[in-house]
Amino acid sequence: MLVLAASPAAMVQGKQIPAKKYSSCAALRKDFPKGIAFSALFVEATGATVNAKAYNLNWKALGGLAGDDGIICERVAKK
Repeated sequence: MLVLAASPAAMVQGKQIPAKKYSSCAALRKDFPKGIAFSALFVEATGATVNAKAYNLNWKALGGLAGDDGIICERVAKK
């Protein structure tokens, strides 16, 4: 029996950028163009980078409780 497993976080991770505080979503998007997700469970169709440390450092200032969906500074599709 052959079992193949891949961690969803590893597939979404991409390059590792050290966690730091950002002053705005525009500044954060220079390093994370599609935003930051707390875990792979929250990425969905946004393509956000999974980086729990950076998420925890920035969620209160940039994401706040207004949209606590596990992703901060994600790009919103224009209609």
